[in-house]
Amino acid sequence: MRHGETESGVVQAMNSEEGDEEENEEGEGADVIEFHPEFTYPIYGEHERIFGYKGLSINLNYAAGSLATYFNIKYTKRIEQMESTSAVALKADDIDTPMRQILADSVCATQSEFAQQVVRDTRVFRPSGRKVHEYAGRSSQTEQLRYEIYSSSFNDAESAKYHERMQAFVLFFIEGAQFIDTSDERWHVYTVFERLDMNGQTSYSLVGFSTVYNFYCWPDRKRARISQFLVLPPFQGQGHGSALYSYIHAMVLGNSDYADLSVEDPSEAFDDMRDRNDMRYLLKHNAFAHIKGARVEQSAISELQHKHKLSRRQMTRCIEMALLKMIKSVKSQEFGEFRLFVKRRIYAQNMDLLQALDPDERKQKVAESFASVVDGYRRVLSLL
Repeated sequence: MRHGETESGVVQAMNSEEGDEEENEEGEGADVIEFHPEFTYPIYGEHERIFGYKGLSINLNYAAGSLATYFNIKYTKRIEQMESTSAVALKADDIDTPMRQILADSVCATQSEFAQQVVRDTRVFRPSGRKVHEYAGRSSQTEQLRYEIYSSSFNDAESAKYHERMQAFVLFFIEGAQFIDTSDERWHVYTVFERLDMNGQTSYSLVGFSTVYNFYCWPDRKRARISQFLVLPPFQGQGHGSALYSYIHAMVLGNSDYADLSVEDPSEAFDDMRDRNDMRYLLKHNAFAHIKGARVEQSAISELQHKHKLSRRQMTRCIEMALLKMIKSVKSQEFGEFRLFVKRRIYAQNMDLLQALDPDERKQKVAESFASVVDGYRRVLSLL
């Protein structure tokens, strides 16, 4: 991957096309994918600016599968080399140290070393961990794509080393993300790889990954919580996030040790994806067959939550979407009951904030929240 190009940054992933070390000595002949990081403030500060360089390019390169890494910096001039009338000695920002602090120790020293590593890894790299699922991609007479999901933990040394190379992505693409404590054995990592079979050769590229933490759930079970969830930009919008989330949910459903699946601080985009997949699953399994009208008892919510192993918040959202799907007219009595049901939930979840408002403002805020919720539900339902 290649991160940099002054302010915006570029990320670059490489696989060798032919496996010719001489041809790929400087990266020529390699299959190169570039994309920009969304965030660099964890490395270079909240303003995401670097002072003191002209023609700056910060290059962070990864082998697409193994994530072998090469980092270098290019510029035409530093401020110390420029003429200045200032009486104060100006110094350029340190670029190298902050970046290397987030990278694994095994960074290639030269571009030539990295190019040769890409060629080798394209031929011999295989994902670490245990393959737990696979699904099909496109195929032709000359090539076939499949996608494979692997499960691993930090008890496996090879998987732990791979995670060291992979974890920098969370800083680039997940707002507010931090590195997890890999000494905690309750973490589990799920990785998705693209497998390309072409001309008798198999190569792998990292598609995305998720970290899942296992909490204790009284009295003798555990609760899986998705902490970090990322599909790399070149693979977004192709259903890989849904495939990974659906596998994790299926894994939780199929293991009696788990009570349910929750998500830590989900983004709006993740919530959208999660809602679509949970609704598809619940509708497929006729989960709402016994729900008649908007007066859903809390015991019924709890029963569905425990059966399908979703968090109570998520199960409630899905029930609200199912109720809205059943209503034919906003002028009906059913919609009035639905509105009251959702508004009560909105009020209960935001009680402390709402009680600080005067009655008229409180009603307005709840009404605005309800309208926003309904709009969101209708968008999700239209995509099912």
